[in-house]
Amino acid sequence: MSLICEPHQLLLPESHLLVAANRYRHESRLNNRDGVTLVIAHCSSGHKEQWLPTLTMLFDLCFKSTALQPGWRVREAWALDAPNHGDSALLNRAILCGHQPLSIQDYASMLGYFVRSEFVKGHSIVAVGHSASTSAWTLVCGGNDPPSLRALILVEPVMLPPPISEESLKKGDTNTAGVLARREFWEDFATLRTWLLKRYPWKIWDPRVLELYLKYGFVEDTDPKTGKMGVTPKSRNAQEVGYYYANDHIVAGKLISKMCARYPVHAVFSERPELVSLAAREGICDVSEGRVMASISVVPNCGHLALQENPDGVAQVIYSIFCASSEKDSNEQRPAARL
Repeated sequence: MSLICEPHQLLLPESHLLVAANRYRHESRLNNRDGVTLVIAHCSSGHKEQWLPTLTMLFDLCFKSTALQPGWRVREAWALDAPNHGDSALLNRAILCGHQPLSIQDYASMLGYFVRSEFVKGHSIVAVGHSASTSAWTLVCGGNDPPSLRALILVEPVMLPPPISEESLKKGDTNTAGVLARREFWEDFATLRTWLLKRYPWKIWDPRVLELYLKYGFVEDTDPKTGKMGVTPKSRNAQEVGYYYANDHIVAGKLISKMCARYPVHAVFSERPELVSLAAREGICDVSEGRVMASISVVPNCGHLALQENPDGVAQVIYSIFCASSEKDSNEQRPAARL
């Protein structure tokens, strides 16, 4: 089973940055207008196409399901590149050259604009994020002008609720240093592939996701140090680094309870606690502080980069969330039994 993909572009009115987006629909072309529309955001260093294996399986599960009500089948999915990532980074290269790194707040502004746009007007929207984008979604949904959403699904959320641990701040600093030191040019795609397959985390990624990363995450360009043509990430290190600064994640952490009071929020964690420690998970889901999740799930056989390591597992968890939500809606609509 394959998905129909329609590429789109939108212009952000305040920043005048362009955003590349893919609209995915099932190949059956069934127009399930009663179903949910997914609006999907990626992690730092990611791109919209990395969601394709997960989406392909999720659409197929929903299409074949006998358990889902029409309102919890997927109508369509929109996957967006952040303005400094993927194809958006190419569209905005001239503006971003020499520009200070975009922040999680900038990412949030883009997501907030899209879910209110004509592209999804009147749709029943489920917002989906992974890693850095979970903080962006929290800024959107915990702020003063929350959009109309059906639910949120946050994979490996990285918001930093109070009290902020020294360990969390150190992780942000370590990630920042690591990104700035990361190699940015390779001679050709064959050299890049060999380099990735020998190094963590790429060597443990699902092969489908790695191939998509090679195809959509990089572009041929001139190496400024040598003047020779080579291969470089579409998202440059100097821009990506802005997503690791702690301040926006701290602000997002303070807004988790407001977001949970407004929407069903589903937290999805990985089996291996890496970037998000067990203590951090407890803080994000601390019921005593109003951080009440609609559900908490675990994706098996993966670490923080769940989407890249086990895309099918992520699809299964999201499908299970839809099944549970569908059953809950059915029970609420069912007339009470007479005594």
